[in-house]
Amino acid sequence: MASQSRARKVARRKPPRALLELIRISREVGCDPDLVQGGGGNTSVKSKDGRTMFVKASGTSLGQMDESHGWAELELDAARDLVNERQLLKLPAATREAQVLSRLQAMVHCPLGARPSVESNLHALLDRVVIHTHPVHLNTVLCARDSKDAYRKLCRGLDQEPLYLPYVDPGFVLAVRLADELRGYVDKHGRLPSVVLLENHGVFVSHRDVGPCLKLSAGVTRLGTRRAGTARVNPLTVDWTPSSGRRASKGKIRSSSNSGGSGEAKIAEVRGALLRGGVSPTLVQLDASDLARRFATNRDAVKLARRGAFTPDQIVYCRTYPLVLSGANPDAWQKAVARYRERYQIDPRVILRPGVGVYYAVSNLVEMQVVAEVYRSAMITILSNQGGAGPRFLTRRKAAFIEGWEVEAFRAQLLSGSAKRLVGRVALVTGAASGLGLGIARGLIDAGAVVIAGDIDSDLLAKTSQEFSRGTYLPCLANVTDEDSVAAAFRAAESLGGGLDILVNAAGIAPSFPLVDFPIGAWQRTLDLNLTGYFLCAREAARLLLRQNAGGSIINVTSKSGLEASKSNSAYNATKAGEIHLMRGWALELGPHGVRVNCIAPGNVFKGSKIWNETYIRSAAKKKGIRPEEVIPYYTSLSPLGQEIEPDDVASGVLYLVSDEGRKVSGQTLVVDGGQVMVR
Repeated sequence: MASQSRARKVARRKPPRALLELIRISREVGCDPDLVQGGGGNTSVKSKDGRTMFVKASGTSLGQMDESHGWAELELDAARDLVNERQLLKLPAATREAQVLSRLQAMVHCPLGARPSVESNLHALLDRVVIHTHPVHLNTVLCARDSKDAYRKLCRGLDQEPLYLPYVDPGFVLAVRLADELRGYVDKHGRLPSVVLLENHGVFVSHRDVGPCLKLSAGVTRLGTRRAGTARVNPLTVDWTPSSGRRASKGKIRSSSNSGGSGEAKIAEVRGALLRGGVSPTLVQLDASDLARRFATNRDAVKLARRGAFTPDQIVYCRTYPLVLSGANPDAWQKAVARYRERYQIDPRVILRPGVGVYYAVSNLVEMQVVAEVYRSAMITILSNQGGAGPRFLTRRKAAFIEGWEVEAFRAQLLSGSAKRLVGRVALVTGAASGLGLGIARGLIDAGAVVIAGDIDSDLLAKTSQEFSRGTYLPCLANVTDEDSVAAAFRAAESLGGGLDILVNAAGIAPSFPLVDFPIGAWQRTLDLNLTGYFLCAREAARLLLRQNAGGSIINVTSKSGLEASKSNSAYNATKAGEIHLMRGWALELGPHGVRVNCIAPGNVFKGSKIWNETYIRSAAKKKGIRPEEVIPYYTSLSPLGQEIEPDDVASGVLYLVSDEGRKVSGQTLVVDGGQVMVR
């Protein structure tokens, strides 16, 4: 009996068939940016007994759905009946949509608190399995002014006539309109349509079973290929390889050939103009794909792009209008940015330089991929509709509805993470694969920054990078004593983020020998790493920051030993004191350009440290006349607080110095040692 009870419990834990089917179809269509861009589209599967419906959760990606994430199960009859409450149409749009969302959430069975797709009541009206996509090739037809005639020609090969819906506002209005159209379709054909084409939006495909539904979806999405040709969205996938500051990539998004600002791309100058024009801190990348180059050099296409947007997703993720920067004068660009923000009361996300390129300005690299995919779809639509009737843009009123819709704001907010204090900032941290450098990198990432993690240990970089979420910690093999390697790392920062906001010099060594026994090789190696390395990185950072012309922050990680010498540490004492004085000179030199330079002086940091290795601890024990296991407690006891200093403590100090809270602090040394060394 006990074994039967356990078997029943296991059986109850097995995911419902409808959920497994939902995950299957979601992953299959969700991984192809030619079908859904930026995590858009949605799917649903109704339970076998017809009581509930599993549907994609709002703000999640189809391709990342699994048994515990990305879906909601809700009451099917209630979702279907909601479209009959026509009195909701009399309410103001914001009030109506808020009430509909609240009602949909109240229908959710599990997981508790899940936010079902806003189109759930629309899904409820169709067949058991529903796939909603935004196929780029089909949308070249649906976003054309002659779409009504064109789609009839395209769909002649289908088994039944699709239902075509002229554009209406998405959400409840669309669901009500579909309900009305479905009644007319059923009266005429005696069955529900298996294909519903949405003007300036996408397509719904539905069927009783999963296999035929996927097959039908694949067939429908190929429609429009004749008009669009072979153009593809191509996913922006970044495969960062910790090799000489360079990365391999697919679906190119940038060119790193404009080091020094001599190239036409001028990524740092574009980013600087955005920041000086009032745009919130932002990452900027140049789309170097063949599609983007073809688009930017087609002046008629750029002219069309300035007229507005085609689809809701384009408005949500790319804005209704792109920013166009003409000429090559960053000061003129700054004024153009300010005019854009004054006119539209929002920051631009797509920047067009006619004849040069397409840039994307976003808060993080995940959002960068979304914006790139969605705007590449828009570029294909424009290029495919330059002849004939031309593209059909959404009217100002229709665009305004999307711009003000809470549902779409929710989706955008999930991507941006804009509440974090360093969101949109680019930092380069040396020695970032372990110890203090890693702790500082982790603190910057937690605060929203993207970190180019420079280190000489490729294996450790690769291992450490697995700790972080995608697009936050970007490992870059860098030898700080080599000019070419340092320059390559800063080119990577410009390619990935558009420039630089923060440099943290943290790579270093601390050989310990009595003066009479100090090897000249260890002395020279310490100077090379702790002084020349800091100098080379700061010089390259200054060059990039001055081209960007939007301020920035440089931090030298020195030590309490730079303020109060320690025994048998000649090279470390000298270099750490030198780092402080270098900082002071740089602060004087770069201050007029808005660049702040400071030092942070940690006490003894043992956790994860390469310096405090077994050899160094034995040396310290011998120097102090104590046992090795007594070294850490001994050094911790030297400070008035008597507390061990950890990497997180130092990272907190760095965050203060590089953030807006420390915007008036420059030329200073912040000591984080529990009070052991008191600066006078």
